[in-house]
Amino acid sequence: MELEQIVSTNLTALRKQHGWTQAELAEKIHYSDKSVSKWERGEALPDLKVLKTLAELYGVTVDFFLNENALDEPNAYIATESKLRYQIWVTLLAVCIVWLSATIFFVYQLINNNTSFWTAFVWAVPGTAFILLYFDYRFFHGKCRFFICSVFLWGLITAVFLQWLEYGLWALYFIGVPAQIALVLMHQIRRSR
Repeated sequence: MELEQIVSTNLTALRKQHGWTQAELAEKIHYSDKSVSKWERGEALPDLKVLKTLAELYGVTVDFFLNENALDEPNAYIATESKLRYQIWVTLLAVCIVWLSATIFFVYQLINNNTSFWTAFVWAVPGTAFILLYFDYRFFHGKCRFFICSVFLWGLITAVFLQWLEYGLWALYFIGVPAQIALVLMHQIRRSR
């Protein structure tokens, strides 16, 4: 497939995904709808400046317009800034779901059993750390692993201690000390590679 046809296919697909007419797109990039029509028919190529403007408008890289298989794997062409924003929003949504679940459980216990299960919010701390650990590996290559693992460890120990407060499980914190030292050592080993 020729470059003009590849660009026209990708440009048309993105415009239609956004539900814009050629005239609406032309207005957004300050060009005529005739130019957009020529690009989409493959009769002309937009110059580099226009491709950059289009890429910023759609939140993709310029490579998206030039790659024949871009429509098959659009996530590979998400612009870095848009991709980072997406990753942060997805992570925050997952964290909100954990805290919403804790709140729903708290309210349910309060209404149905007339008991204040406030430890639901304490359990949400290691739950949040677990979710953050997953997204840290998936999106950020484990950059915050040490901090998140530490929060998970101490949050879990605190949640268990407070959940069964009447049993006096304060000695669990002694387990946390060597576990934290192990986390520090693993972190240093990974950094020294």
